[in-house]
Amino acid sequence: MRITAAVAWETGQPLRLEEVDLDEPRDDEILVRIEAAGSCHTDQRARDREVPIRLPMILGHEGSGVVERVGTAVTAIGPGDKVLLTPDYCGRCPQCLSGRTPYCDDNVALTFGGRRADGSPRAHRGDTEVPAMFFGQSSFATHSLATQRNAMKVPAEADLTLLAALGCGIQTGAGAILNAMPVAAGGSVAVFGAGAVGLSAVMAAVASGAGQVIVIDRVAARLALAAELGATHTIDTSAGSDVAAEIRDHTGGGCEVAFDSTGVPELIATAVESTATRGVCGFVAGAGRQLTVPMMSLLYKGRSLRGIMGGDGRADLLLARLIALHERGRFPFERLIRHYRFEEVNTAMADSASGATIKPVLLMGR
Repeated sequence: MRITAAVAWETGQPLRLEEVDLDEPRDDEILVRIEAAGSCHTDQRARDREVPIRLPMILGHEGSGVVERVGTAVTAIGPGDKVLLTPDYCGRCPQCLSGRTPYCDDNVALTFGGRRADGSPRAHRGDTEVPAMFFGQSSFATHSLATQRNAMKVPAEADLTLLAALGCGIQTGAGAILNAMPVAAGGSVAVFGAGAVGLSAVMAAVASGAGQVIVIDRVAARLALAAELGATHTIDTSAGSDVAAEIRDHTGGGCEVAFDSTGVPELIATAVESTATRGVCGFVAGAGRQLTVPMMSLLYKGRSLRGIMGGDGRADLLLARLIALHERGRFPFERLIRHYRFEEVNTAMADSASGATIKPVLLMGR
């Protein structure tokens, strides 16, 4: 079928809205009419070839929409169902079978490869292949193909223009706290970076009952929002203070959990130094840079440093938990969102990169 998609044709250049031909769904696939799609920094990194993709590529990996057709092997989802699209995974490897789907053995190919497992593409423009499997969905488009694995059914009354924001960055930040590094009631957390990922970690920490939630950033407006969302203390790095020392002083020895959403090696090292004895520090971005942490800092204090992918568990289970928390007023992620028309995709990405918007969400056909 003929669809409209935002295609990245050249490294670092604006996406172009193009008409492309999308395949009919195969036996294990579903065709989704996209209602909304969140935009996150990974889309920008893919456009700029900072992740291992080849161009052209239809980007977008936080889609929500309505199922129009399904393949013959699809049993749990049907036409008319509302769904959230999540990163795809193989479903067969030890990581997937243990529920740790973000660490799927095939995650690089499924996330960035652009083709089905048999090597076939999902879309073309004339004689030119246009890969349409970014994160298994390529949802910067009016329609997307996905699988039953990476589509989560939601109630008919669900607001897809809101829930689209949950697909990657928000669940990554929340899952770091809820799944990877659970915080006990009354515990202490330091969050480095107050973008969509970091602020989602803040909301998850508050929902978990953390007693101290410290947020570190250099943008005053974002620190103010963090305080409104429940942060108990904020640190403005533009002031040039010793952040790790301030955290240790404020918590009486260091925080139990530190979480970095910036991917800046120097800040990750600072986050490690801010933790208490046997504290844990997690990070979710790296941008290909090298991280150096003194071994003795880990050894003598029994500290742990770990990378965290996605939400550290099955997306459907985590998203259901976040939606339930939101319904109870305990995860107000709508505070982060600004909506854009589909044709404003490049503006939305630029506003995200500059920090003007925390969480852009594109509305298709509006």
